[in-house]
Amino acid sequence: MNKKIINVTAAVIVKDGKVLAARRGPGKHLEGYWEFPGGKLEENETPEECLERELTEEFSISSTVGAYIGESVYDYGEKVVRLLGYEVQHTAGDFKLVDHDELRWLEIDQLAGVKWAPADIPLVEQFKAKAATEAYYTANAQDYCDETRAFDVGDLYRLFLDQLADDAHILELGCGSGRDSKAFMDMGYIVTPVDGNAEVAACAEQYLGRPVAVTTFQTLDYQKAFDGVWASASLLHCPRAQLPDVFTRISQALKDGGVAYLSFKWGDADSVDDRGRHFTNFTEDSLKGLLGTLTEFIVIKIWTETKPLRDGEQQWVNALVRKLAR
Repeated sequence: MNKKIINVTAAVIVKDGKVLAARRGPGKHLEGYWEFPGGKLEENETPEECLERELTEEFSISSTVGAYIGESVYDYGEKVVRLLGYEVQHTAGDFKLVDHDELRWLEIDQLAGVKWAPADIPLVEQFKAKAATEAYYTANAQDYCDETRAFDVGDLYRLFLDQLADDAHILELGCGSGRDSKAFMDMGYIVTPVDGNAEVAACAEQYLGRPVAVTTFQTLDYQKAFDGVWASASLLHCPRAQLPDVFTRISQALKDGGVAYLSFKWGDADSVDDRGRHFTNFTEDSLKGLLGTLTEFIVIKIWTETKPLRDGEQQWVNALVRKLAR
């Protein structure tokens, strides 16, 4: 018999660079284990509503739910739990303990020092990877922009631009240094550049001489506004489990018949580089498989190429997709 999956929310509350962990109290399921606080998703309740309600009931605090971090599915034997993790801001109230007997604010490098509930462990790892990637770009924004601005990817532009009208409006998703936005603007296209890191966006803004919105993939919220979406070497940091939702958001941002360009590092497994950045990698076959599950797009082309990168070369998997008219 298939076990019912119980959807449960989890709050990753960060304050002054430290993360809240809560220990399950005596007599509770998973007594003595540490977890991200949250609770069972009720019928007709969004994860955000669930978290705000649960945090009020468990700790008597007010909160605001932010970005989605990821999910974990774990079979506890008597039940299967699907844990949905979100970043959460504590906005008001002192913590009062009900289901837990201890709270700790942990530095990111201390997270491995407590005994986490099994379902929470993947979320811990996903959060650590996200935090390390964000920390790198925050600390190295100017160097990153200076380095990547010098890369020549002009040969890729034509494949994308050949699909668009001369007056097309392009969303550059994860604009980085602003290199590609400037190239498109210089060619006469209307361009909206966005980036998920505030420091990188500030560098691009200075270079472009125009505003760059700070918008993550997971919070992208445009509706049929663009003829094209350019996501060159940007989605490669998006956790694999979140990509279907992100592609849906890209589809919503495109006009009917609009085109998106995507590129990822080639690899048959995800990786973390020596700078601490997490990469979601693809082969042509695995990217084809993912895109094949999306009903809102048709694939125009998928191809692999090798480009110079620092002191070596990097193989990339590229895709052009078109949004179907509904």
